[in-house]
Amino acid sequence: MKTILLCCTLLLFAFGCKKNNNSDNGNTINTYATDIFPNKVGDTWLYLVNDTTVNLFSHDSSAIQYSMSISITDSVQFPEGIKANIWVYNFSGSTDTNYVFQKGDTIRFMDKTNTYIARQYIIPLKLHNSWQYVQGIYDVTVGSQANIIIGQNHFDDAFNINGYQGLPDAIFYIDEWVVNNVGVVKRYFNPSGELINIRHVIGWSLLSFHLK
Repeated sequence: MKTILLCCTLLLFAFGCKKNNNSDNGNTINTYATDIFPNKVGDTWLYLVNDTTVNLFSHDSSAIQYSMSISITDSVQFPEGIKANIWVYNFSGSTDTNYVFQKGDTIRFMDKTNTYIARQYIIPLKLHNSWQYVQGIYDVTVGSQANIIIGQNHFDDAFNINGYQGLPDAIFYIDEWVVNNVGVVKRYFNPSGELINIRHVIGWSLLSFHLK
């Protein structure tokens, strides 16, 4: 009987564990997780964003820094039985939304109108795999895997995804570090090939997260 009670207690403890990056020293990440690419209602991430505005014609630039929170707030049912979770981005007094779902081996982020792919990932991530990050003429590639430090956080076996993306009149460069069971921990977006005068070069660095 004592053995049965002990097993039940351990099972309850295991199912009750959640994943986050909060610890006594601020840099320990526990190993409990349920998804390779987290996408559960209640998951949250907080990023430090560096936003550089570049004027293509005048060659002027200015930079600001702000925090951005991402929260998975609810889910919605799409046609063909697809259930998508609602990701809400809050930053500098603004809000944006993506609908995120898995189709086959692909995690797909749709824009708030559900008309175009904002970004997508082939999972599980593997070195040298390539795919279209958005609909366009180029592929991104998983080019390397390494342990990285971002602020007070240490991430093991992070995958680096990079490449040019988009259509001929809207080419951008993307460079991301993605960690299994955590998500995007670092991101660099440069719309260098877009035919616009004012461009925003944006970098994300993960500050904290809490996953169900």
